[in-house]
Order: sequence, then C-alpha cells, then structure tokens
Amino acid sequence: MFFPQQLLGQLSLENDTVKISEVVITRNIINTEPAGLKKSIIDSTTLSDYSNTNLSEMLSGKSMIFIKSYGMGGVASPSFRGTGASQTLITWNGININSPMLGQSDLSLIPIGLVDDVHIYYGGASMLLNNGGIGGAINIENKPTWEEGTLVSLNDGMGSFGEYSGLIKVKMGNAHIQSVTKGYLLSDENNFRYLDNENGSPFVWKTRTNSQVSQQGFLQELYLNNSDNVASARIWYQASDRHIPPTMLSTDENERQFDESLRIMFNDNINRSKSSYSFTGACLMGRLNYSDKLAMNNSRSLFETLVMKTERESHPWNYTNFKINLSDEFCTVKTNLYDRKVNRNTSTFTASMERECIDKFGITILLSEILLNNKFLIPDFSTGLQFRLIEDKEYFLKASISRNSRIPTMNDLYYPYSGNTDLRNEYAFNYELTYEMNQKISSLLKTKAALSLFHNSIKDMIQWNPVNSNFWTPGNINRVSSTGLESEVSMAYSINKFTASLYIGYSLTKSVPEISDSPGDNSVGKQLIYIPINQANSSVRFAYGGFYTSLTTSLTGVRYTTKDDLAYLPYYIINNLIIGLKLPLHNTSIDLSLYINNLFDYNYQSIAYYPMPGRSYFVKVLFQLFK
Repeated sequence: MFFPQQLLGQLSLENDTVKISEVVITRNIINTEPAGLKKSIIDSTTLSDYSNTNLSEMLSGKSMIFIKSYGMGGVASPSFRGTGASQTLITWNGININSPMLGQSDLSLIPIGLVDDVHIYYGGASMLLNNGGIGGAINIENKPTWEEGTLVSLNDGMGSFGEYSGLIKVKMGNAHIQSVTKGYLLSDENNFRYLDNENGSPFVWKTRTNSQVSQQGFLQELYLNNSDNVASARIWYQASDRHIPPTMLSTDENERQFDESLRIMFNDNINRSKSSYSFTGACLMGRLNYSDKLAMNNSRSLFETLVMKTERESHPWNYTNFKINLSDEFCTVKTNLYDRKVNRNTSTFTASMERECIDKFGITILLSEILLNNKFLIPDFSTGLQFRLIEDKEYFLKASISRNSRIPTMNDLYYPYSGNTDLRNEYAFNYELTYEMNQKISSLLKTKAALSLFHNSIKDMIQWNPVNSNFWTPGNINRVSSTGLESEVSMAYSINKFTASLYIGYSLTKSVPEISDSPGDNSVGKQLIYIPINQANSSVRFAYGGFYTSLTTSLTGVRYTTKDDLAYLPYYIINNLIIGLKLPLHNTSIDLSLYINNLFDYNYQSIAYYPMPGRSYFVKVLFQLFK
C-alpha cells in the first residue's frame, strides 16, 4: 500500500493497426424466370396506366398474346403461340379459374384494378402452375405489402359511348396484419357508330345497339404474418349483365347474358430453415344465364369447383429448389343444356427441381402425373436448360422441351347437338430456344432483349369449327404444327426527373393442321382460323416530374375465318395515347389522365361481322390518401 506501482489495463503496441487485404463481396443477379423456361411480368407502371380497363385490353397492347374480341363489353379470349383460348391456362394465385364448361376465361371480366401482379408463362413454363396450358398461362396475383398505415384510393373515370367506371381501394394494417378491400363498378352503353361494309354497296354508317354492359364486384383480402407463418384469406365476387349485339348480318337484338362468380381461397405458408410448406383450399362457383327471346332459348348453367392443394419446397443446397405438389380438383356442372348433371375429379402429382443459373448453368426438371376419374394418364414433363454466355453478365441461352396434355371441356363432350363424347385428350410436345440479355449500359440506361424460336406439335387438338354463322361443332385434328418466333426489345432511361422507356415486340406464328382423319380435308396445310401469322406491338413512354405520356401501337395481321383459308379479315393497326399529370400533395396525390383509344379512327373487326369502335376518349381521376 505504501509503495504503489503502475499497472497497464491493456497491452501497448508500437504499431496498433494491422492492415489486411480488402474483401470484395459480389452477388450475381438472380433471374426471376425459372431456369431454361420463359416467363415475363407486367410492370407496375403498365398496371397503373390500365387500372380502369380489363385484362384483355392490357394484354392486347403490352404482350405477344393475341386477343380475340367480340367488341366492347363482349367476350375476349387469348391465343398463345398458335393455340386457342382453351389451350391457355388462366390462374388466380396459382389456382385454375377457367370454366369447366368452356375450358377458358373471359378476360374482359377481369378488371386490372383488382389485381396486383400479372405473370405470363410461355409454353412448357405453364406446367409450373398446372397442366393444360399448351400455349401458355396467365397468372393474376394478389399479395400483401406489409407497410404500416392506411391507404384510401378512389379511381373514377368516364368516356365515350356512355362509359362510367369506378374503383375504390382501402388498405390498412401493419407488419403483422393487412386488410385490403377493393370494389369495382362499370357501366357502358357501347352505342358507337360503325361503317357497315358487309351488306352491299354503298357502305352506310350505323349505330351499334343492344350492346350495353354493366359489371360490379369486390375483392376482400386478409393477411396474417407471424414470423415464419403467413396465412391469407381472399373472397372475390363479380357479376356482369351484358346485352349481346347481333352480327352485322343479323337484326336479332334479343340476346342477353348474365355472368356471376364467387371465388373463395384460403392459404397458409409455413417457412423453415431449409424447407417451406404451403396449403391452399379454394371454392370456385360460377353461374351463366343466357336468353334469346326470339329463338325461345333460355339456358341456365351453374358450376362448382373445389380445389385442395399442398406443396413442399426444400433447399438442400444453395440456389437449388425441390418441390413436391399434390392437388385435387372436383368440379360439378348443372345446366339445362345437358341431359344430366355431370362431374369430374382430377388429381395431379407434380415433382420438380430447379437449379438457378448462378454460375454457368441452370436447369429445371418437372414431372407431372394426372389421375382422371380413377384412370392414370400418360405422364407429362417439362425440362429447361439455361447457359450463361458471359460471366457475371445477364446474357443467357435457354432451351426447353415439354409434353403437356389437356382434357376436353364439359361443353366439348356434352353440349346439345354439338358435343362429342368420342373426343380424345389433347397432348403436345413443345420445343423452345431463347436468347435473352439484360444489360445495364450505364447508370442512366438499361436495355433488355429476347428472341425465342418455338415449335409445338399438337396431337388430337380439339377445335370448334363453324358449320354456319350460328352453329359450331368440336372435333379432333389429327396433328397440328405451330412454329414461330417471338422477339422483344425494351429500353429504359432515367436522369433526374426525366424517364423514358421504349418497347418493341414482334411475333411470327404459322399454325397448320398436318394430318387429318377426314378424307379430303381441305384444311391440311392451311393456317388455323383466327390465328394471325404476324403480330407486333410497340410503346413509348415519357415522364418528367408529374407529367407523363404514352403511345402504344398494335398491329394484328390477317386472320383466316374458314378452314380452307379462302375467307379472311384484313390486318389492322391501332394506336392508343395516354396523357397524364400527377399532383403530389401532403399525404395525398391526384392523378389526372386522358386516354384516346384508336387514335386514327381505324375501321376494323377482330371477329368477323362484329365491328369494333372507332376513336374514343376516356378521362380518369385517381385520388389517393395516405395516413
């Protein structure tokens, strides 16, 4: 105590800094598409621009999908790569919503304002969702954002031909619970003028009658997030009342159709360290009432579909996923058109493996087995291989082969006087080769391009062919070959408050029957009806501050209307213009926009004898309140 000494609490070094080499951490960009398969996602800007329209109008201007439309308010069906609407799979959050009677969905009844994402799967990529999408698949999604606060959005508009539409959205919640409520309303007289060039000369101007339509619906979403468990419940109700206008060759104005649907879905996702589990249950109900007072025709149809789906996904190694999926679908159809109540049970087992293209190679392998009414079908498969051409760059070469099958619809089998219970199941082999690049040229400019070559060999393709203007019958085409290419180029430039984007797409499709079971069939070697050989789209968009403008141009080539290719509809080019202004205010924003459709007032038909409207205008006001 009397002789204290100094003690050092830490060791003093002459050089207390140790220099080490720097560590560079890099991460290759993960491509959102499945390895070797083609998939695209509609961007949020496009969804916002088309928020007051339906899915058919957006896809016709922003994709390589041909939309066959009967006019404003009429049925609109998609066509992928030389196939028909029944070979296109439409899903809602991965659940098939195609009508079991028709085997297709009317895209004019799906408002863009009710969905959050639109994913497009081409060819064999559609099997990641389900079987039957020989041409491709369109998946519409609703998903949570997990942002705390409340958003109230009012999206109203009015336009030519007595069109009024309104969309309201209320979103509230936090990081653990989210509630989203959406309501939609549409009323349209569709009393546009058109040039009648089908009833002799001279041509005369007429007004479209018996074409009014009204739609309404709502979508309620509820999401619960508890660390490694996310549960959701969704209810989607929709109704549509349409007066069906006559063809240009008819004066029958007595047709009317009422569509009603109720879709309920429950989902639970459980995440573990190297695996995840998903359980989905869905109930889909649809009602279709059709009446024609003049023909004394009054049909009432009701269908119900119950779906149970479970999936396990594991990640035994980095960037490698294994999935096992088991689903069961039971559907019942009750209609006064059939001589009895019919039902069908389909169970599907799917196993897949995907290795993401991190280094040089990526691969996807999928095997699917269908059990139809206690009978196993020949297994389907899809395989894709992806090769990175330049290290650490988004330059890819993709190749895929798949076998996909489709079961006849209820109407194919049982429709009165036309149905054919001897129809065989379709199946197709799909081949695809794609070059794709995604390049960031500078901090201001990004570009993306893709070129795809495809060939589909479809065996026993089911097609409804016209006997006369009002009567169609289904039959198997022994073998159909669909061959073509798709090319897309897009660029995006941004500096300060100015942004610009450009998109150009072109598709060439040759879809012809190669072999027919009918002697002397004059359709062999001829282009299938309503499949355009040439199709092109382009769009350019500019924005500065709150001002934006967009011009979309769509070209649809010649479509043949008879099996022998002797009658056809000429090509048409449609231009649509959008001019808008966004006004951000404190906790609110206002978006004012003007839409000019068919800018140059082009006279055309998508379906023979069904005129399309000329130039039309639409004004939209979007008001959003944030709290």
